[in-house]
Amino acid sequence: MNPLVDQAIEDYGYWALGLFLILLAPEALMPFAGFLAHEGLLSLWWAILAGSLGGTLGSTLIYLLARRVGELRVRTLLRQRGRWLLMGEQDLDRVLTLYARHGAWIVAGGRLVPTLRSLVSIPAGLLPMPLMRFIGLTWLGTLVWNTVLALGGYLLGAQWRLLEPYLGLYGSLAFVLVLAVVGFYLLRRLAERPG
Repeated sequence: MNPLVDQAIEDYGYWALGLFLILLAPEALMPFAGFLAHEGLLSLWWAILAGSLGGTLGSTLIYLLARRVGELRVRTLLRQRGRWLLMGEQDLDRVLTLYARHGAWIVAGGRLVPTLRSLVSIPAGLLPMPLMRFIGLTWLGTLVWNTVLALGGYLLGAQWRLLEPYLGLYGSLAFVLVLAVVGFYLLRRLAERPG
């Protein structure tokens, strides 16, 4: 944790927590917010609400950016530079088809997985998933995860830092899994390229 961020949350409370969670991972802040609630400096439920609003806003900004870029521009990029990106339009079609079928689960569930948390907003914006549906699903997943993290900090009290190694391990495993999937995809694409 960054001492300046900690101090800002202690000094400015819910506003600082919400603003920081637009950009930062909840694993870095919500257990600390739970600890502050344990100490009586914040309300647990208001902290969860503020953190969830910030996280939802951050994801929505990524969604809106993807929506602004649009599928047509992405397809044009893939036609022009797809060979170098090791991705073609058919790959985009697969992702969008998967999203069309399971988008609700991916958006809500993706909030629980570091690395994926931000990435799931991109295909949702390209598809595009309706904005209010996206916000609702993002809010739901973010609220669940922030509640788990804040409750952990609240229940552990002054020992809230005991969560850090487990959250770090969880984040590392999620990152390695995402990296392995991307690596497998890239290797397969390289093997398919004509010599």
